[in-house]
Amino acid sequence: APEPNLTVLWSESFPQGYKDFCAKVSIDTSAIQYENDDLMRPQFGDDYGIACCVSPMRIGKQMQFFGARANLAKAVLYAINGGVDEKTGIKVVPGIEPMTDEYLDYDKVMANYEITKQWVAKTYTDALNIIHYMHDKYAYERIEMALHDEEILRTTACGIAGLAVATDSLSAIKHAKVKPVRNEEGLAVDFIIEGEYPAYGNNDDAADSIAVSLVKDFMQEIRKHTPYRDSVYTQSVLTITSNVVYGKKTGATPDGRKAGVPFSPGANPMNGRETKGVLAACASVAKLPFEDANDGISYTFSVVPSTIGKTKEEQIT
Repeated sequence: APEPNLTVLWSESFPQGYKDFCAKVSIDTSAIQYENDDLMRPQFGDDYGIACCVSPMRIGKQMQFFGARANLAKAVLYAINGGVDEKTGIKVVPGIEPMTDEYLDYDKVMANYEITKQWVAKTYTDALNIIHYMHDKYAYERIEMALHDEEILRTTACGIAGLAVATDSLSAIKHAKVKPVRNEEGLAVDFIIEGEYPAYGNNDDAADSIAVSLVKDFMQEIRKHTPYRDSVYTQSVLTITSNVVYGKKTGATPDGRKAGVPFSPGANPMNGRETKGVLAACASVAKLPFEDANDGISYTFSVVPSTIGKTKEEQIT
């Protein structure tokens, strides 16, 4: 299924019979999403639900100002090209100069990237505050709010797209040699990678630590800004099908991805780079800090039934 349509709040303490039933339904339908109840229950209590895709929320006591995603992969290209959009040639991010070296220098790119992330966070939160102010002004959801407590917790649900692309791009710059291919205007429009680099999704801290830092650092930048209606900023690592659109609007990246190629969805590694199996990929995703991605972390994948056993009994076991 393109998106799971039933969520199981999974706990290690489930009886074995229910675990077997969940496994059977997953194998039969491919339409079950699992979230970690043991992780979420201490924060959200025992009366919460999944409000949107993967977002936990206390029933009747909480609401969300939805916030789409910020494109961290495109921000890497802004850092390399001095704040100029690689698709339009328009200067977007002020205060930084383009990388002009033959090979990209990790420290120089990161210095520009920090400034870029600050600009993205401010632009992003300003846009969300305007959007939700105008929505409340002209289309306040009175009926829905009538079902809530009078005093509720409001969250502004921010999010990031392109985590794996940004992580692998920075890993390539750091651990291999990346040579930009520049057009007549001097913009880096493609990249040549010399050597190997550790890719996110293989339970390798050399790459996974970059992903963790990206999640933490961008959430810290978001928190510096004032949210609408005293809400609390949260962050998701989630794109589902929007990963196709983000890829279409983003040029070639230093990880070897070509211009227009879809991003991996959510917290997924880029397809084909998770070379050590699904458990290693899950371990990489599990390192992402929930406290800095409180709106949810999404890892979506399919397993061919025959790879986990030839019979129903083998598959469930």
